[in-house]
Amino acid sequence: MVLNKFINIVFIFTLIKLCCAETKKGTLIFVYEHARHGARGPSSSFDAIFDNGIDEYKINWGTDGELSQIGKRQHYYLGVRNKIKYVGDGKLIDKKYNPKQLLIHATNYNRTHQSIMSELYGMFEDNEEENLEGNETEYSMVNNKYMNDSDLYNKIYEHLKKIGPKVNKKSFPVFNVHPFPSNRIFLVDNCIKLNNYRYEQTGAKISQYYDRFDREFGYNLTKFMDKELAFFHIYDKMKSVTDHFICDYDGKKNLTQLENAGINLTQFYNFSKDFYGHFIFDYFVDKYTSGLEETHLMQDVIGYMDKRIKANKENIGDTYKAPKMVMDCGHDTTVGPMARFIDSAFGCGYHTFCEFACNIYFELYDEGNDKYTIYYYLDDHLLLPGVDYNEFKKTIEAHYWNDSYIDEFCGRKEDSDYDNKSELEKHADLLFNISIIASALFLIFLTSTIVIFKRLKKLQKKLKENPLMENELEGSELPALT
Repeated sequence: MVLNKFINIVFIFTLIKLCCAETKKGTLIFVYEHARHGARGPSSSFDAIFDNGIDEYKINWGTDGELSQIGKRQHYYLGVRNKIKYVGDGKLIDKKYNPKQLLIHATNYNRTHQSIMSELYGMFEDNEEENLEGNETEYSMVNNKYMNDSDLYNKIYEHLKKIGPKVNKKSFPVFNVHPFPSNRIFLVDNCIKLNNYRYEQTGAKISQYYDRFDREFGYNLTKFMDKELAFFHIYDKMKSVTDHFICDYDGKKNLTQLENAGINLTQFYNFSKDFYGHFIFDYFVDKYTSGLEETHLMQDVIGYMDKRIKANKENIGDTYKAPKMVMDCGHDTTVGPMARFIDSAFGCGYHTFCEFACNIYFELYDEGNDKYTIYYYLDDHLLLPGVDYNEFKKTIEAHYWNDSYIDEFCGRKEDSDYDNKSELEKHADLLFNISIIASALFLIFLTSTIVIFKRLKKLQKKLKENPLMENELEGSELPALT
C-alpha cells in the first residue's frame, strides 16, 4: 500500500516536471516553416506515361501535376495549426495580416502557390479586407468618361452596389508571395559529377529495388501496362511509376482495374514509398551531399534568426528587415534535403518518406539573460528540444560547404565519367558517324565496280567484233632494231 502511494507520488511528480519542462519555454520571437506542397496529380516529367491527363494506371486526372482538393485541404490544416500556435492576441503574429511580420516564398509552380495560399487562408480566415470608408465609397473608375458601352458600365456598378463598401465579394486579404532567392534550392541539379557519386553510393541498393519489383509485381504490371520488364529498370521511369501510384492512392482514386490485374495495392504502395523515399533521402541527396544542397538556404535561416534576435534586443517592432515568421513552400526535394542536413549535423533522425505537405519548423525562443533556444519539428515530431542557439548555429555552420569546395566536388563537365545511358546510347554519335563513312565507302566501291564492269563488257564486245584486235593487242610492241 505504501509502495503504491510512493509510486503514484513519483509518477505525479514526474508528470508535473515534464509538463513544466515543456511549458518552460521563454518568449517565442521567430518561426521558420518549410513545407512541401499538398497532394497533387501525376506529372509528365521524366518522360512518364502520361497521355492527355491519363496516367499509367488508367486514371484520368486531366491536369499535369496540379494541386488536388485534398492538397488544398492539407495546407489549410497547416494554416489552422499555425493560427492556433502563433496567431492572435499575445502571440507571435497579429490576427490581422501584416506583411512586415511574414516573409513568404514559393517555387514557380501552380501547386506551391495554391498550397501556400490555402495555408494563409487557414491562418487568417477571420480576416477581411478593410471596407471602403467615407468618401472612399464614392470613388469610381478614373476612365468612366471614356467608356462607350453604357450597358456594360451599368452592369458593373449594379454588381458593386450589391457588395456595398467591401473591396471585393470574398474580401480575403492579398498575401505577398515571393520567389526563392537565387541559388537556394536545387543546387545539386548543377553538380556535374554528382551522378557519378550517386551511382557509386546507391547503385547496389537500386538493383535490389529492381529485383524486388521483378519478384513481387513485374509479371502483372508488365501485362497491365504492356511494357517490357527492362522499362521498369530505367531509374527515371521507376520514379514516375512509383510517384504516380502514390498520387493515385493518396488521391483516393479508383484502382480496381489494377487490383483486378493481380496487384496488391497496399503492398505496391509500400514499395512505391520505399523506392521514392530512397530517391529523396539517399539518391537526390544523402547525409554528405545534403550539405551541398542546403548550405545557402540554411545560411538564410540563420540570418533570419540573427536579425530577429538583434531586433528583439533593440526592442524594434515589426520590420521588413527582420520578419517574425518565414514560410517557404517547396517540394519533397527541398524539404527532404533540409531534414537530411539537420540529421547530419545533430544525429536527430529523419522520416524516410516526405509525404505531401510534409513540413519542418524551427522555433526560436528568448529565454532571458541573453539566452536563446531552438526547437526543431519534423511533421510536428519534436526532434531538437530546446538547443542553445549559439550551439545550434555553431553546429550548423560547421556543416556548411564553401563555394570552393562545391566547385572542387562538382567539377567541370568533362570530369563527369558516369552516364546512366546504355552502351548503345553512349556511343550513338560514334556509331552514326561510322555508319555514314561505311555507307559512303560502300557507295564508292559499288560505283567503281559498276564502271569497271561496264568497261569490261564494252571491251569484250569489241573483241568479238574484231578477232584480230586481240592479236594486235598481244604483239603491239615495236620490233627490235638491228
